[in-house]
Amino acid sequence: MKQALSLLADIANGIFAVLLAGYFSGTEILWWYFLIGIPLAMCPDLDALPELLKRGRVGSSAEHTYDHRDGLHFPILFLVTGLLLTYLFPFFGLLFLFATALHFINDLYGTGWGIQLLWPLSKTRYKVLGRRVNWAKRQLVETGVWDNLPSDERKLRLVVAWKEVELPDYIRKWGVDDWIDLVYCHFNWISAIEYSLFILAIILLFINLI
Repeated sequence: MKQALSLLADIANGIFAVLLAGYFSGTEILWWYFLIGIPLAMCPDLDALPELLKRGRVGSSAEHTYDHRDGLHFPILFLVTGLLLTYLFPFFGLLFLFATALHFINDLYGTGWGIQLLWPLSKTRYKVLGRRVNWAKRQLVETGVWDNLPSDERKLRLVVAWKEVELPDYIRKWGVDDWIDLVYCHFNWISAIEYSLFILAIILLFINLI
């Protein structure tokens, strides 16, 4: 049940994508468009299905260093596909573009180890407003790690980057399997943003359906 909390942002992104696509294409929004927009906002995470079916959970840690975002999380691929679809089918192409772009924006600031923004030119992972250890300060303080952490690792950076060769070592040392508990079952800036966006999206959904 708690895993559903991590899907709220994607649901919100799907709703926002329908509204944005309708506005920019001048298309009247029908209720069933939301049934397309929400799955589209989740589609980059199809690369997590094998891990979910095998382990019953998704996460990177010392016991499981593989990160599913090596599978489909390539923004350039979705951008090119979206532009082609927009040329052929303006509304649905824009819907695809907005839904997947919002998903990747969420992955940049939210949970996980970032995304390969410059793929295929580089496999370096990027994330905004984070630390290279990928833990929140509260988590570091409560576990007694903060005081022994090098000052460079304490620093909250506007942009965090992990090269392909160093990411597995960071995951082994700092990866956490129970990330849903740590993030979505506590108040922090990520959960606050995602829950607020979900509430706003539901309000807009009802306004447009009335």
